[in-house]
This record gives sequence, C-alpha cells and structure tokens, in this order.
Amino acid sequence: MTTGLGLRGTDGQIAVPPYTKPPYTWAGNIVKENDRLLLFDVEAVNLTKGARQGAVAIQLDRTSGYAMTAWDGNPDCGLKIAVNNRAANTTAANGVRALDIQARNRSTNAWVKTMELNARNDSGAETVSLIGMHIRCENYGTVDDEIIGLDIEMSSENDTSSPTKDAIVIRNTDASGMTAVGSVIKLSNSSTNGFTSLLDLTGIAAANATLISTSGTAATTFAGRLHFLDAAGADAYINYYSTSNEA
Repeated sequence: MTTGLGLRGTDGQIAVPPYTKPPYTWAGNIVKENDRLLLFDVEAVNLTKGARQGAVAIQLDRTSGYAMTAWDGNPDCGLKIAVNNRAANTTAANGVRALDIQARNRSTNAWVKTMELNARNDSGAETVSLIGMHIRCENYGTVDDEIIGLDIEMSSENDTSSPTKDAIVIRNTDASGMTAVGSVIKLSNSSTNGFTSLLDLTGIAAANATLISTSGTAATTFAGRLHFLDAAGADAYINYYSTSNEA
C-alpha cells in the first residue's frame, strides 16, 4: 500500500535506486486551481539545432527476447492518462479533459504545430494494420447537449500575408511507383442505425452563397447547389434536390 507524500513504491517506501518496487505512485498530494504537482521548466539554448529529443522523453521497447506467444488484446503502451470525475456536480459545474496541449508562437519566424503523430512500419517489417490515429467517443449514460467525434474550430484574426486556410488537408505523398490510396474518405457502420445524413449544412447561413447557392437557374430545378474548386482551381458546383425521387 502506498502511503505518505512523495514518490513511493508498492512497499510504501520512498522510491530510491535501483527502483525494484514498481509501480511507483506520487501519492498524498492535492492540487487546487493554479497548483502544479510536477513542472518541467526547460530552456532550449542551442543556436543552430532544435531540442528534437523533447524536454520529456518516454521510450518503451519489447526486445527480441520477449516475443509474445499469446495475446490478451492489449498493446504495449508508452503513456496512459486517466482523468476521472467521480463527483456529483451541480449542472454543468465541471469538465474533464485528459490532455491539454498548446503550441504557441510568442515572437517571429517559427512554424507552429500542436502535435505530430506518426504510425510507422519499417522496411522489412510486417504488421496487421497501420493506423495514424484512432478516436472513439463512447456514451453509456445521458448526454444533455451534443456528442461529437471530432471538433475542429478555425480562428484566424489576421490575414495580412494572405495565408491559405483549410480546416482539413488530406494528402497522398506516396512515391510514384506505389498504388493509389483507395479512397479519400471511407464510411462504414457496424450497427443497424447507420447515419441519418451524409452532410449537415444547417449551421451554414443561407446567404453564404460562396458555399451554398439557391438562386439563379438552380432554384427552378434544384433545391440548391454546393460550391467547390475543380482540379484547375475554377468554380464548380454540385446541384442537389429537395426530395430523394426527383428526376
């Protein structure tokens, strides 16, 4: 049992080398609104190279001597975070966020990227599947307002240099000898419920003719039209009907 303050092992004693009593727990501490239990305050000082190894680095290896002969379905995991709300809060009085990350430029001449994810299968290696990111949103109770699998919020309040702005960019960077990617977006469902609609445009203002248009000749035959740019960068449109059986 882990007791007392500080980093302690399963024997309840403060952790000291050679660290033979895992797992180690930082127990007996509480944090308030502006408290920090653990802070790494590090400065990058090299004038020609970035601190590419990270202020904090975690490395977990399964060596060839520990090849698995059976599997329980759980992968080796480098970092696991669990943040739980166990309190009966008043309505909308609390939130739970497992991870809060910000990459911020406070000066000049630095590109900014919040997170770099890389799933890699080395040359000569073999794997069952390769997935860059998996997001699962589960609900087994009551949700009052909304359930969203992925929420992207764009906010650019300075267009001085006229940057391009795209909410999602999907690229194929395969070498020329490789086969094409099967699809840009693939939909599937394993339940009988499926999906109600492919797109929901109710949040788009009706007057936003740059994306949706219901004026002109389209209004006499179609319910409206969607605007996009073709491969040459020219304006193009997809007309849509108001019912599913129009000719």
